[in-house]
Amino acid sequence: MMKSILKLMIIVSLIAFAFNNLAGEEKVKDKAKVKMLIFKPDPAVLKILKNLKENEGVYLPALKTAGNINAEQKKFKLDKFGPRPRDYCLKWVWAPERKRALFCGANAGTPHRLNDVWEYDLGSNTWVCLWSPDPDMNKYRRLKKGDEKKKIVEATGYVKDNVSFTNRGAPFDPIHTWWALTYDPNAKALFWVMGHQNKTGYLKKMDRSIMNLWAYYPEKNSWAFMRTSPSPRVANASILDYIPEWKGLLWYSYKSKSMDMYDSKDNTWTKLMKVPQNTDFPGPEAVSAYDTGNKILVVHRGGGTHKGKPVPKITYHYDIMNKKWTKVIESAEGPRGKDNKAPMVYDSNAKVCLIIDNKEIWSYKVGDKKWIKRIPTGTPNISKRAFMGCYNPEYNVIMADNGSGKVWVYRAKNKTTIQKQQKRKQ
Repeated sequence: MMKSILKLMIIVSLIAFAFNNLAGEEKVKDKAKVKMLIFKPDPAVLKILKNLKENEGVYLPALKTAGNINAEQKKFKLDKFGPRPRDYCLKWVWAPERKRALFCGANAGTPHRLNDVWEYDLGSNTWVCLWSPDPDMNKYRRLKKGDEKKKIVEATGYVKDNVSFTNRGAPFDPIHTWWALTYDPNAKALFWVMGHQNKTGYLKKMDRSIMNLWAYYPEKNSWAFMRTSPSPRVANASILDYIPEWKGLLWYSYKSKSMDMYDSKDNTWTKLMKVPQNTDFPGPEAVSAYDTGNKILVVHRGGGTHKGKPVPKITYHYDIMNKKWTKVIESAEGPRGKDNKAPMVYDSNAKVCLIIDNKEIWSYKVGDKKWIKRIPTGTPNISKRAFMGCYNPEYNVIMADNGSGKVWVYRAKNKTTIQKQQKRKQ
């Protein structure tokens, strides 16, 4: 009798396992909402945020973590420190209806390449893991090709219409975000142009002739590959930003010589222009921020060297209404503009773009067309590692996280009495 019961239990388990593996993309289409974790604000954090002065920066107390954290993440102590900035992944994006900042992205190689998704709740000082990662393929990258490697990889994912998925329907063996990550409040989704994917070399090499656009839906805790035809040709080291006036996404790629607009409602791409290959237009690995007041996308690139030659620091404007690029600054002075060195954000209260670098912050006002170096008072933002950065309009602070377990907050400008009264009425 016991043997029969045990046999039945094994059969049921195998059926469940097979279903989970075969469901794949169908799970992405599940419309069931996932309950959002709500936390009590931390009194110590609220006190710091209330008393923070103009041009002052402070490290918050040790952060907390919550959510779907698995053993794969615990190996790298992400249960203690949160997701941590990743190589070529410093863009941290605001989700207005959630009032939280979302982050994802995979390292260049070490120590891991995970497809996890996180969001940060400032009031409670908590990093919440929304999507726990699928098995990390990075550890099999240097395993010699053969039956063993093939068996491991093929047990982890599948291919549908030339696209590689994990068994849970997420991007298989992902890569960096560069600056191609944004949040669309209309779709309530995080969008990621994955410039390269699947370096393990099995399943299916990425089809580079189509756009490799993925969407993650926090409310459903699910992924979708946004297949479109026609679509621009994918490229890495690009820019993706949400433009409210378009209710769509702007994608800019110097490498693919293309600038396009994406409409998430209709799942369609519209060609904006062919990008000329000269310094009148931003090159790859630039950073950007959208000035919502002036309706200008500010792009900055340069600093350091490339193949032994200095890369000039250049700032560009893209006029959203007139669809026109302008090179406004080319100088040896100013901040470096590189998507794995220092993030760029737009502060809608101070009405400036800010680049957060080690020990310093640079501010840029569209009307002035110049960078100003700020040395914050309070606790300096000293770090050996690059920060990820995001502006939080709810608390009027820049949030910067270097993976140390403590988030640094900075206030560029205090809100006026009228602004405070308007917020209370909302």
